[in-house]
Amino acid sequence: MKPIIIVMLATQVAIFLVTAFSVALRKPTAARPVPVWSGLAIALLVAGNASQSIADHHAGQAGADVLAFGGPLLMGMAIMCLLLLFRERRQARP
Repeated sequence: MKPIIIVMLATQVAIFLVTAFSVALRKPTAARPVPVWSGLAIALLVAGNASQSIADHHAGQAGADVLAFGGPLLMGMAIMCLLLLFRERRQARP
């Protein structure tokens, strides 16, 4: 397995865990009332796009199929973060 694939797989796992921690385990406080959806969406979109690009360039190699599956998954999570961001901003308006 090429080192770039290993690094991207580790990055996918890391961004997935950061997102899960930010959404599920973090309690809202007065200082930070909600998770930072825009930051999560950007990170997920960049990681998903990079994963898809690396999987396309290294097709047929070990681990490339996992990258090809994880890339669109992360991009879908980014779209969901953006939808939640829009929903919260719309509800915040009087």
